[in-house]
This record gives sequence, structure tokens and C-alpha cells, in this order.
Amino acid sequence: MQAFLAKFYETVIIAMAVFLLLAITTAGVQSWRVNHFKSEYILLDAKYKTEVAEAKALAEKAKASAALKEKQWSEQQLKAEQNYNAKIKQIKSDSRIASASADSLSKQLKIASSRLSSATKETIIEYIDTNSDILENCITEYRTVAEKADGHAADAERLSEAWPSN
Repeated sequence: MQAFLAKFYETVIIAMAVFLLLAITTAGVQSWRVNHFKSEYILLDAKYKTEVAEAKALAEKAKASAALKEKQWSEQQLKAEQNYNAKIKQIKSDSRIASASADSLSKQLKIASSRLSSATKETIIEYIDTNSDILENCITEYRTVAEKADGHAADAERLSEAWPSN
């Protein structure tokens, strides 16, 4: 019986040693897995923080670029507005000068018309020729102005149609 008990204890001790070995191995594997996941988590967290920082930097760069473009467009628009105002001022000035010239010409024509009754035949013919030349020049200038106005209208329409709608 003593041999049986010795064999029994030997089997129990071996079983306990195997169980203990399995428990230690399992604990070691679990510890390794925890450390592995922890280091992987730290690595992924660092990668995430880096990507977030890069995204923020790109967003700031895009904001700065957009602000710069907006400033450039604003300056360009202001310059265009100033140029437009200067051109309008020049056009008004030219219009006043042309109006004054037309008024002066009208007065001269009235004076000349009142003198026609007492003028000689040669003077009347010269007056008619001069008026004919003036009228011809006026018609030529009118055509030139009308052509330029039509060209301007076509350009404005083309630009309006070509301009992006958004």
C-alpha cells in the first residue's frame, strides 16, 4: 500500500507541477499579450496624435492661404473699383467738355444762320460745304462710337456668361 500511496503522491505532484507550469505559462502569455497590446496602443496613440497635428497644421495652412487669396481678391477688387471711378470721372469730364463744345457750335451756327440772309453766294456755298464736312465727320464719329459701344456690350455679355455661377 505504501507503494500505491507513493505512486499516488507522485502522480498528484506531477499533476500539480503540470498545472502550475500551465498556470505560469498562461500568466506569462497573458502578460506578454497585455504588454504587446499596451505598446501597440501607445504606438497607435502616438500615430493618431501625429496625424491630428498634421491635419491641424494643414487646416491652418489652408486658412492662411484662403485669407491671403481673399486679401488679394479684395485688393484687386478695390483697385478695379478705383480705376472704374477714375474712368467714370474722366468720362463725365469729357462729356462736359463735349457738351460745352456742342453748345458753342450751336451758338456759332445760330449766328451764322442769322448772317446768311446778308451773305454772298460764295459765302453761302462755303458755309454749306463746311456744314456738310462737319456733318460727315459727325456721322463718322457716331458710327465709331456706336461700333465701340456694341463691342463693349458684346464683351460685357461674354464676360457675364463666362463668369462662374458659384
